[in-house]
Formats: sequence, C-alpha cells, structure tokens
Amino acid sequence: MTETVWRNKPYGLMIVSQTFSSFADWMFLLSALTIAGVHLNASSIEMSLLMLAFILPQLLISPIAGSLSDRFDRKRVIIFSNIGRSVVVLCVPFAVFSMWQLMIIMGLLSTFSSLFIPAKNGKLKEILSDDQLQQGVAISGMIDNASKVLGPSLSGFLLALFSTQSLFLFISGSYVLSVLTLLFLNKSVPIEQTEEKPAVSFSQGFREIRAHTSIYTGLMVLATCMFFLQLVDSQLVIFLTQTMQSAEQTLGMAIAASGFGTLIAAFYLSKKTLVHFEKYQRVATSVLGCSFLFILVVSVLPEELMMVLIPICFLFGGGAFGCVLVSFQIYVQKTIPVQSTGRIFGAISSVTSGASIFGLLLGGVKAELFGVHFVYFVVGTALVLLSLVLFIKQRAVARRDRENQTM
Repeated sequence: MTETVWRNKPYGLMIVSQTFSSFADWMFLLSALTIAGVHLNASSIEMSLLMLAFILPQLLISPIAGSLSDRFDRKRVIIFSNIGRSVVVLCVPFAVFSMWQLMIIMGLLSTFSSLFIPAKNGKLKEILSDDQLQQGVAISGMIDNASKVLGPSLSGFLLALFSTQSLFLFISGSYVLSVLTLLFLNKSVPIEQTEEKPAVSFSQGFREIRAHTSIYTGLMVLATCMFFLQLVDSQLVIFLTQTMQSAEQTLGMAIAASGFGTLIAAFYLSKKTLVHFEKYQRVATSVLGCSFLFILVVSVLPEELMMVLIPICFLFGGGAFGCVLVSFQIYVQKTIPVQSTGRIFGAISSVTSGASIFGLLLGGVKAELFGVHFVYFVVGTALVLLSLVLFIKQRAVARRDRENQTM
C-alpha cells in the first residue's frame, strides 16, 4: 500500500464519525436490554421479540436504503440517519413505559441504522483510493467490532455512575457528535440520476450479486455462518447454565473474547494483501466449526478448566467469523463500482439480517426439541462440512481454469 489511509482527511473524518455512532449503537442496545429486563420485567418471549424488532427492519429496509444512498448525497443520508437515531434515543426516558413502546423504539432505531450502513460503505468506496481500500475497510471493521466489545462495557460503567436518563442523553449526544464531524466532510461525487423506482433499484442489487459468482458464493457463506451463529448464540446462556456453576462470569468472558477475536482478525486483514478471499472464508469456516465442537469437548472437563478454555474457544471462533466477514467486505468493496455500492451493500445487509432472524427463531425450537448440546454439535459439524464443500468447489474451479489456459 503506497499511502497510509491516515493521510486521507475525509477518511479520518468518516472513522471518527463512525466511532461515535457505533459506540452509541451498542451502548443503547445494552441500555435497552437493561430497561426490558430490570425495569419492565420482560419474559423470555418478550426479550426475543425485542431482538426481533431490532433485526427485522434491517431485513426489510436495507435494500431500499441502499438504493437511496446511490441516488442521493451519501453524506446527507448518513447525517439524516444519525439525527434520526439521536432523536429516537432521546425519547426513551420520556416515552417508554411498557415493552411494546420499547419495541417500537428499537424498530425505529434499527430503521435509521439501516440507512447508515449502505451509505457508509458507499462513502468509504468513494473517498478511498484503490491502494487504500483494503486497509480502510479493515479499519472500519475494527471500529465496528471494538464498539461491540467496549460499547456495552462503557454503558455498564456509566450506568453504575449515573441514572438511566443521563445515559440516554449521553448516547444521544454521541450521535450528535457524529453529525458534527460529518459537517466537515465533502459532498458525495455526483451520481447519475435515473428514473428507476427504489423497488426496481434494490432488486437490481440482488441481480448484480447473483451475476457475480464470487460475491454470490461469499454472501451465501457469510449468511450461512451468521445463521449458525445465531442458532448457538441464542442458546449460549442456557448452554452455560446447564454445563457449569459460574455461568454468568463465563458468559461475560466468552462474549468479550469473541469480540476481541473479531477485532484481531480485522487488524490482521488490514495489514495483509488480500488476493484470494475464498481461502480465508474456507479456512475460517472450518475453524469456526471446530471451535463449537471443541466447546462440547471442554464441557466435560472440570469447571476451573472450562472457565479458561471456553473463552479461548470463543476467541478463535470470533477471529474466524471476523475473517469470513471482513475478507468478504474487502473483496466486495474492491470489486463493485462506486455507483452500485449502496444497493449491493443494502442487499447484503438484507440477506445477512434474514439469516440472523431465522437462526434466532430456529435456535430456541431446536434446543427445546433436541437439547442445546445437540445444537452445538450440529452447528459445528455443519460448518466443518461447509468448509469441505468449499475446498472441493475451489479445487474444481482451479482445475477448470488450468485446463482452459492450456487449450
């Protein structure tokens, strides 16, 4: 890479803005769950519905949001998203007195977040040169994953010092700071205006993905991994409770280790030259599956060892998923034209959100019918088999390419 991204001033402004908004997102999520569990005494079903209210708008709105970010100034779309989230968060202390009200708030916040994701990815493609793109996307991924690890911790720390109302004011202010940072950013490059309706535009995003074999395959692998992750993540508390006495402490360490592993993967990819992202996905999928299988092996050991080894399994699992996710994002950013980033990333967000929803809903059903340990075994085995299928497919493609070259 001939020039570091940190010499790129627009990119620096984008990263600062993203940091404020990403930390605010994850701080709000923990705060909302705290309100639901502590103040509103939500049941397990209500907690699942709350998470569904957060994920579902991303499935439905992301493709349309992607087409809008291709048609309008991306800077303005991002600012609108942040202002919307700031106002929604500010309403919580004064307008949430029941679970259905909190679900509406979660849905509104997710709707504005759906506008942010494709616009941000399009803006990154726009302001980064080709030799800066991989490092820039990887660092952006690091910010997202660092906020997942540190955002809830910061929220818990502030909750211990201040009232819940003060915390929501702080979160709302973080979105405002994100907006103020963006004011120094230049407008997006002019985009050719078309007469396409948004519905036609976002369906075009799906068609473009389907027409590009590598992107389509990579998206299917990513969506499959997210589906299986939601299957096991939704049952993690039950798995630990059934396995050990110190479930609550181990849960916190496992979640932190998973996020830290993803952060390490993003940092590693920011320093590497990505040539064949398919190899990263194949190997990472196998490691992810093995980490779940190894958790089952660890679960029969003494509890003192489990408290150490289970977080280590999640560290490797988080790193593996980080490789699957970030390598795919880098490849897509390098491959697609800037005028298509919004609708393509909107379509990607919709597919991955759909996979997460199905995993979230199916996880509880499978665990209830077959037991949570069986779910972990099925997920681990399926991911290892998926890695094997990818290996066979990639070998076949490489063999066909060699035969075509010799003809």
